[in-house]
Parts: sequence; structure tokens; C-alpha cells
Amino acid sequence: MVLDGEPLRGLLFVFVCLIIAAAGLIRVFAWGYIKSLLASGWYSSQGRVEFGNFVERRVRYVSYYIATIYYSYSVNNEYYSGQFERVFVRESSAARFVSSLKGQMIVVRSHPDRPARSALLRQDQPGGWAA
Repeated sequence: MVLDGEPLRGLLFVFVCLIIAAAGLIRVFAWGYIKSLLASGWYSSQGRVEFGNFVERRVRYVSYYIATIYYSYSVNNEYYSGQFERVFVRESSAARFVSSLKGQMIVVRSHPDRPARSALLRQDQPGGWAA
């Protein structure tokens, strides 16, 4: 008995695409979680969101949006900048997140020995984050 391999190849292709998409999303979420655990013991200072944007990413038939905000802060009278990324399923949520934070004051965590390394923790932000 000989089976036509074409349907199996199509199924394998879809399976591989789903694995790649899942690995990318896990990387984004896992890194954010690990960084927040490490940063919870860092110094906190006041910062300001300077600007932000969002981009659409597509994996086969699935779209998601990555919102990025860029912020500035100072430690010991030295100025630094950083960026924060958050993943959204809907474009409107990503747009609302970025627009709600532009120009806002935020709490920035910075590494005690390397203040140029920074992180934003959701629980530190006044009033939480929209979207």
C-alpha cells in the first residue's frame, strides 16, 4: 500500500509553522518574566515615556502586535534610556497602550552596578497599565 505524501507534507509544514510561532511567543513572555524576577530587587527611580510605536508581526495566518515604548530616566545625575516591549493580539489594544503612556511618568528599575540596564515592572507603575 502506497500513501500519497502530499497531505502529510502540508500537515508537517503547518505543524512546523505553529512550533516556530509558539517558540517566538514563549521567548518573548519567558524573557519578560525572568527579567521582572531579576529586576524586582533593583533600585527604582522616576522616568518618563518619551515615545512609542507598535508593529504587526505575522506568522502564517496569525497576526500579533508588538508595542514598544521608549523611556528616559536618571541615576546619580546621569541620564539613561531604555525600551519596553509588550505583545498584543489586537491592534487597537497595542495602539491604546502606546498612546496612554506617551509623556507619562513611570517607575524604572535599574541595575545597582550597571544603571544603564533597566526594566519596567507592571506592579511598580502608578495605576497599572491600560489595555
